[in-house]
Amino acid sequence: MENSRISIVVPVYNIERYIERCIESLINQTYRNIEIILVDDGSSDASGGICDRYAGRDSRIRVIHKENGGLVSARTAGAMQASGDYVCSVDGDDWIEPDRMRNFAERGARTGADMVYMEGYYKEYEGRSSFIQSDIPEGLYEGAEVMEKLFPLLIRTDCCFRRPLRGTLWCWGFKRELFQRMRAKMDDRISMGEDHAHLILCMPKAKTVFLMKEAGYHYVMREDSITHTLNRASLEGLKIWFRIAKEQMAAHGCSRELYLHMVFLEIWYIMNCDYSILLERPREFLYPYPQVKKGSRVAVYGAGTVGVQIIRMLAQSEEYELACWADSYSGGRMLEGHMVQGMQGLLEAEFDYVAIAVLDRDIVDEIRKSLLECGIPEEKIAAMDAGAISGEDLPEGF
Repeated sequence: MENSRISIVVPVYNIERYIERCIESLINQTYRNIEIILVDDGSSDASGGICDRYAGRDSRIRVIHKENGGLVSARTAGAMQASGDYVCSVDGDDWIEPDRMRNFAERGARTGADMVYMEGYYKEYEGRSSFIQSDIPEGLYEGAEVMEKLFPLLIRTDCCFRRPLRGTLWCWGFKRELFQRMRAKMDDRISMGEDHAHLILCMPKAKTVFLMKEAGYHYVMREDSITHTLNRASLEGLKIWFRIAKEQMAAHGCSRELYLHMVFLEIWYIMNCDYSILLERPREFLYPYPQVKKGSRVAVYGAGTVGVQIIRMLAQSEEYELACWADSYSGGRMLEGHMVQGMQGLLEAEFDYVAIAVLDRDIVDEIRKSLLECGIPEEKIAAMDAGAISGEDLPEGF
């Protein structure tokens, strides 16, 4: 599809600090045949006004102002107004490099694939940037190959939790008809995991998927982003998308092996949302670290969402002793009433195990390597174990 028109949907909610940089990166794309749809989801700051100002300068920009309804409703509202051959997504606090849409058009859209995956991106932390890329098999996948070869790459089941194909929508471009048809099935109450939910709706319907290397996305790590804001509503939203996804898979006769991938995705999101419900079942070990038995002195490495939840549990537990909480990039911060130590603090602590409280297996491998280089014995390093997950049923209600 030469010269494909690309619609870029950007959800916007109270991100006045970031949205100008995002919009500037879009209007300065070297590929000009784009439409930019900014969806102001009831912002109470200056975000909506900034969007309107840019729309007055560039005819390719359209602004939708709506009452606050959450990310799903914002993305759906934008998608339903798209007129391009393909729909791509960019989060309003992120930005893309000038050639990203050109690379998408010339390598991906030209194939005419129903879905195009762009692998590689930068995580932007305050003061540093980290490049993330998986070793995906580039090329065009057709027919049965989509579910047999690509669906399992959304998350592996032989280790916790490696995701060769990222489930974030900003990694993907979709034929507009497919994107809009599947968005109509999404439930606005989903507040976490909607990206994966949408992919699981789309993949069985896709006749062709093209995988390509394209490292032009910059993902900003914000402590106050929606993915770091957890509540009970998030958990109820997860149940909704799990139900939608299972219904879709059942309708397409997916194998039991593919359902195991779904279990791993479910556990991934439950851990991100409310880890405590996975710890309610009596066990002789700290789930899902089978080597960490009751009575162990545990150091926790990782000050992200999962790390906070494990610390919260260990601080209240009489079955384990919390020895130390460490994170190389968060040392010195006070979280949950505990001081996060740097690597030196971890090395000075006395513990039986250091539990790596990080979900992404690629990052876990990096942490394990750094712990070994610092002299921590391999037998004291505990990572989440795939066998502990595949060997147990999901919590009641899921």
